[in-house]
Amino acid sequence: MKKDYVIGIGVIVVIATLIIGGTAIREAQLRGQEAERIADISNSKSPQTIDDLKKTIAAYEKQLDQCLKASSKTATYWKILAIRLQDKGQHAEALESLQNAVKHAPEDPALFYMTGMSAAVMAKSSVAFPGAENSRQAYFTLAEESYLRSIELKLNYDKPLYGISILYVFEMDKSAEAIPYLERYIALNEKNPEGAADAMFVLARAYYVTGNNVKAAEQYDLILSTSKNKDKHTQAALLRQQVF
Repeated sequence: MKKDYVIGIGVIVVIATLIIGGTAIREAQLRGQEAERIADISNSKSPQTIDDLKKTIAAYEKQLDQCLKASSKTATYWKILAIRLQDKGQHAEALESLQNAVKHAPEDPALFYMTGMSAAVMAKSSVAFPGAENSRQAYFTLAEESYLRSIELKLNYDKPLYGISILYVFEMDKSAEAIPYLERYIALNEKNPEGAADAMFVLARAYYVTGNNVKAAEQYDLILSTSKNKDKHTQAALLRQQVF
């Protein structure tokens, strides 16, 4: 079973490497063609007429468009590889793939959310190893910065809002800072009561930890009135009793 698992990961990496490698070669070829075109123009008479200028601009725009498309595809392949690795629990390798993806798509909020998720997992796993404290803190910092960047790029993206809230409340002792993110997440999930209920539990804890028992109780009451999940009802009722 273990052998099959290792082989499976190997196949994924090999396939992704071949795909990405092929894309990188094509991208390099395009850049080479563009460089040759620049050299040709610089060595010849510069375009003087309006028509010549328009033709030259059109040629450069076409080359630029091809390079941008190649770069976008490369980012996509790295992203797919990262998803596969995350599914297998290979978060260290996933972070390497995501770092490469971000180079080609530095304004993709999903890449930063995925980075935050894998970095958070690595931070928690680092605690098991002696002398890994600095590594653990570095991963927590990477997770926090990645979630914040994802939110900055897409304000209504609910996943990083929830991700950074979990990080702040349960890992980094920043419950007060988590509250506005949780409130935004709940507002975005107004039509998803069960998803909102999960965030309400975290928000209630954040309020409780920061000494606001009244608002914590209000969140448990909201869960009882909006969620249809019996387990959540039982848990919310029990936690509400503990608040007062």
